[in-house]
Amino acid sequence: MDEASKKRKERLEQLRKRKLESTGNGDRDVSLSFRNYTPLNNELKAEDSKIATPADIGETVEMKMEGVVERVIKEEEEKRAKDVDIFTLASKKPNWDLKRDIEPQLLKLEKKTRAAIIEIIRRDRPGELSMA
Repeated sequence: MDEASKKRKERLEQLRKRKLESTGNGDRDVSLSFRNYTPLNNELKAEDSKIATPADIGETVEMKMEGVVERVIKEEEEKRAKDVDIFTLASKKPNWDLKRDIEPQLLKLEKKTRAAIIEIIRRDRPGELSMA
């Protein structure tokens, strides 16, 4: 266990030395880039730094998308005008909605009718149904 801790300490020492050596040198060339503002100090202004103007930007997304909404709406209206036909919308039988609305009531009525028929048959022929 002592060996592992000693090795670790040595590695950390070496890392610290390397770090101090690399930061200790003042020879590094530092270049500043002013992206968001123009510096007021003339020494900091670089002649090669060019500040972008709106004319330099060129075509933007807003410029590309200009008029697209109107075009899409116009195309959709043309499609709708071509696709919609009254004869395709109307059903073949004019009473389909009446059948749809009355169908649940007819099912109840049919069940009651069957029950009534069975009851009438039992009253008229009491012995015949019990054997079958």
